Amino acid sequence: MDSSRSRPAAYFGAIISVTVATVLTFAIRPWMGGSVSILFFPAVIVPAAYGFGPALLAAVFATASIAYFFIPPVFVFDFGIDDLIRLSTFSGVATTAAWLTARRKAAEAASLRSLRDLERHLQTVQELSGWPALIGPDPAASVRQLLTHAALIVRARAAAVLWEAEDEPWVYIASTAPGAVIKEPVSRLGEWRHDPPHPEIVRLIGDDEGVSATFDTEYVAGRLYFTGVTERRQDLHPTMSLIAHELGNSIGRLYLTDRMRQIAVHEDRIRVARDLHDGVLQGLTGVRLELQSIADSTGPAADRLRALERALAVEQRELRLFIEDLRPSSRALTRGDAIATRLQDMCSRLSSEWRIPITVRVTPSEMILPNAVEQAVRLLIHEGVSNALRHSHPSRVAVEVDVNDAELRVGIIDDGLGFSFRGRLNHDELDGSSTAPTTLRERVSGLGGRMSVESYASGSRIEFVIPVETQQRITA
Repeated sequence: MDSSRSRPAAYFGAIISVTVATVLTFAIRPWMGGSVSILFFPAVIVPAAYGFGPALLAAVFATASIAYFFIPPVFVFDFGIDDLIRLSTFSGVATTAAWLTARRKAAEAASLRSLRDLERHLQTVQELSGWPALIGPDPAASVRQLLTHAALIVRARAAAVLWEAEDEPWVYIASTAPGAVIKEPVSRLGEWRHDPPHPEIVRLIGDDEGVSATFDTEYVAGRLYFTGVTERRQDLHPTMSLIAHELGNSIGRLYLTDRMRQIAVHEDRIRVARDLHDGVLQGLTGVRLELQSIADSTGPAADRLRALERALAVEQRELRLFIEDLRPSSRALTRGDAIATRLQDMCSRLSSEWRIPITVRVTPSEMILPNAVEQAVRLLIHEGVSNALRHSHPSRVAVEVDVNDAELRVGIIDDGLGFSFRGRLNHDELDGSSTAPTTLRERVSGLGGRMSVESYASGSRIEFVIPVETQQRITA
């Protein structure tokens, strides 16, 4: 489209240019001889800078001005072959000048675009050079930090990443939105390698039209998604590929660091369990045998010695259970096991040690919790059940776990002696109370939850509610 169409002043300028040439030619006509067209060539070339339209208008107006004012008979419009030749010459000059001007402007615009692209790429390189390198203790927070930086580079509203490792049957999803990393079976999100994005990704980053790029590194492979990007897709392709590769390398390092941390913790747990079993536990066993021997041969102090022996037996049970928790399970539990399976195993060991029935009910039975939350919940339940067995002397204990509206509700019920108070204390009332399990309350508060305790002559109930995101096992 001719840019002069949006500028009527360019056509008026063409007329003014020819008018000036006509006046100047009249002024110097006595000294020009037969060369009356000399001043009209600049009058045609100057409007050509504003487009083909003004240039052609100037050519026609210049031809008419020469024919009317300077070619005999003057002041008469009598066009002949000479006028047609003159019009063709002016038109050729005007067209050539306009074309050269258009090409020059196009070259200048291209140079300006190239300069801006270069500046943008340099800015991208500078931002990539500041790519987050620190790996914190929370992998989910680290991935969100990486995604936030990536979204900042491409000026995107939101970002998400989906990745998997070769040796794990899971696909992980993270986004710039607050929340934990979501883990899904590969069979459910296996089509992530193809567009359009999976609905789970759309839920995280919105349904706006987005862009994506894949990455495939030594340890992980996945796809990076952006929405709310204002730049053109073709301009983003190199930057997206570079960012996706950098993000993939960072996630791979996070994955490798987490695996190394797990191996180190696993080895330390085995070493601590072995040291406790071979050292402290064996020493306590020797003390118990010695106390039994002294109690059998002692008169008045026998009851006190037997009480000490029973107290040592209780501590031995606790220490043995602690050692069992440190050691790898005899049954290969996977990271995807439902929490009901793990709680049943733990309570079965407690029931065997104390010879008291312990029932476990989890609703839904296939509930799966994030690893960190699951471990914290198991420790809470272990401490609550152990406290009931040690202090309340119950004949049975029940553990109830259910989830409702993203809240995990856990209840530990026994028919023992209860606490020293009667009634119900909520989370705030338990603060500072010397009659309630302080350690349990502190752990629940650390998870952002609430705790309550009910105590009656017929037994007690400890309940805590924790906000949590749960999943259910996906079966084929």
